[in-house]
Amino acid sequence: MKRKKYWHRQYVKQLEEKLHSGKPYIFVDKIIIYVLLFLCIVLFGLTIRKISVKTQNNLVFAKQITEFSKKEGVLKIIFFDVSQGDSALICLPNKKTFLIDTGPKEGLLIQESDPGKVVSEIDAGKEVIVPFLQKNNIMIEGIIITHPHSDHFGGALSILDNGFIPRWFIDNGIETTHPVYYELLQRLKEKKVQYSVAKLGKLNLDPNVDIEILAPVQMYQADNVDRAENNSSVVIKLTYGNFSVLFTGDIEIFAELDLLEYEEKLRSTVLKVPHHGSFTSSSEPFLDMVSPEVAIISCGRGNPFGHPHQDTIDKLNKRGIKIYRTDQNENITILTDGKKYVIETEREY
Repeated sequence: MKRKKYWHRQYVKQLEEKLHSGKPYIFVDKIIIYVLLFLCIVLFGLTIRKISVKTQNNLVFAKQITEFSKKEGVLKIIFFDVSQGDSALICLPNKKTFLIDTGPKEGLLIQESDPGKVVSEIDAGKEVIVPFLQKNNIMIEGIIITHPHSDHFGGALSILDNGFIPRWFIDNGIETTHPVYYELLQRLKEKKVQYSVAKLGKLNLDPNVDIEILAPVQMYQADNVDRAENNSSVVIKLTYGNFSVLFTGDIEIFAELDLLEYEEKLRSTVLKVPHHGSFTSSSEPFLDMVSPEVAIISCGRGNPFGHPHQDTIDKLNKRGIKIYRTDQNENITILTDGKKYVIETEREY
C-alpha cells in the first residue's frame, strides 16, 4: 500500500512540475495523438472509398465507351478544343465525315460583337484537326463554315495544305471583305471543290441520319457588322434515332427568336451553345424550346470576351442542363447508337 501511495505521490509531483513549466500533461499528449491517429484512419478510409467509387465509375464508363466503339452504326461527334473558336467533326454511321467550322488560324484577329479582341495564337487546322485526322486515318467528305469569322474558318487553309481536300464546301453566302476568307474560297476553286450556299432543307449524307439546315432564314442587317454576320450563321440539326444535336454557330437573340417558328423541331438532346456562351445569345425562350439535356460550349481559356458569360451559365444550370466546355474539358466526344449516348472528355474538371 505504501509503495502504491509513493508512486501516486511521484506521479502527482510530475504533473505539477509540468503544469508550472508550461508543459502539457502526458495524458493530454497521448489523447491528442490517439485522436489524430483516429482521424487519419477515418480520412484514409474515406479517401480509399472515394477513389474506389471513382475508379469503379471510370471502369463502367470505359466499358460503355468500349462497347460503343465495337458497335456497328455508331455516330461519333468530336467537339475540338481549338482555343477561342469553333470546330466539330461529325463521323456518320456510314463512315462519311464532315466538319462544321475549322477553328482559328494563328496570327488572325478574332473580333466579336462582344467587347474585346485577340490575335489567335494557334492554327487549329495544323495543330488540332489535321493531327487528329491523320492519327485516325480519316478523310473528310465536306466542310460547312457557319459564317466568315476567322475563329470559325481559319483552320481550313491548313487542312487543305495538308492534303485533306473535301468533295464539297458550304457556307452562308454572306458577302465579306476578309482577305483570308477570299483566299480560302480561291483555294477551294483551284482544288475543284464543289461550292454551294446553304439552303434550308436536308443534306443527304447518310440514309439513317437526318441532317437539316434550319438557318439562316434571312441575311441580317445591323450597325455592328459582326452581329449581323453572327445572326446569319448556318444552323444545323442532326438527328439519329432518339438522339439529336443542334449546331448553332454564333447566332444571337435576333436569330434565336426567328428560329422559334420551328417549335418542336428545335428540341434536341445536345445544344452546341450559340456564340461561345455569350450573353448576346441563349435567350430563355430559345433554351426552353430546345430543352437540351447537354450543352457544349466552345471557347478559349481566359479569352478577352468573357465567354462563357455567367448569365448564360446560370440559365443552363437553372434548367438542369449538363455543361461541357472545351476550355475546361478539352476535346469532347459524343458516341451514340441512336438510342443511348455517352460523352467522353480529354480532361475532367
